Amino acid sequence: MPDETGLAPAAEEALGTQESALDCAGASVTSLNMGAVSSWGGVLATGGGTWSVAYPANGIILEYYVDNVLRGTQPILGDSNRSGTWTFNDSPIACGAHNLEVRGYPAIFDSATPAPGRCTTGSLSRTSSFSQGCPTATLTCSQSGSTINCTGSGSGGEGGPYISYWREGVQTDWGMNYTDWEQGSNTYGLFCIPATTRDNFYRQFIYYKVKDASGMESPVRSYTRLCVP
Repeated sequence: MPDETGLAPAAEEALGTQESALDCAGASVTSLNMGAVSSWGGVLATGGGTWSVAYPANGIILEYYVDNVLRGTQPILGDSNRSGTWTFNDSPIACGAHNLEVRGYPAIFDSATPAPGRCTTGSLSRTSSFSQGCPTATLTCSQSGSTINCTGSGSGGEGGPYISYWREGVQTDWGMNYTDWEQGSNTYGLFCIPATTRDNFYRQFIYYKVKDASGMESPVRSYTRLCVP
C-alpha cells in the first residue's frame, strides 16, 4: 500500500520492476509428456515425464491438478538443452475415477532473482485418467432371542485380506452415543431385548466397514434394532 507521501514501498517497486523487465517473447513449452498414472492405497503415483522449452525460457513451472483442484506446483531449471524430467506423487486420493492434469508454463531462471519468472503465454497441458479402487462391505444381521448376531465380509477394491472393523451406537432420549471403531473378526454379537410399541425403548445401531490390502476403507454399513432398556 502507498504511504502518506503517495510512494509505494521499495519492495513493491522492486517486484514491479522485476515483472515488467521479464521478456517472454518467443518463450514456449515445446513438449510436455506424461507417463503412466495410477493410484494405490489412496496415493497417486506417476511415471513422470519429460519437457522442453524454447528460448528465452530455460526452465518450466508445472502445476498439477487432480479433478481441477490444484495439488502442487513445481519450478524446474532445465539442462543445457532447455529440457528436463518431472515426477509427481500425491495423497490422499478418494475412491472412484479421477483426472490428473499437468500444466506447463515456460519460465526464466535468473541467478539475480530468488524465484523464476513465469511466462503466461506459450503453455502446454496434458491430462490422464486414473481410478482408485475401494472395497465394498456387506453386513448381514439377525436376532435370536435377546442376541443380535452379525456377519460381515469384504470384496472388491485392491483385494484381500480384508480387515473387519465394528462400532456400536445407541440412541436414547438423551441423544446419540458411539463406541470407538474396533478391529475384529467378521462376526459380531450384542445383547438386545426386542421392544414392542408399548415398551420404553432405545435404538441400537451396529456399524461395519472393511479395509482392503492397500488400506483403503469401504463405505460403512449399518443395522438398527429397537431394544428394551
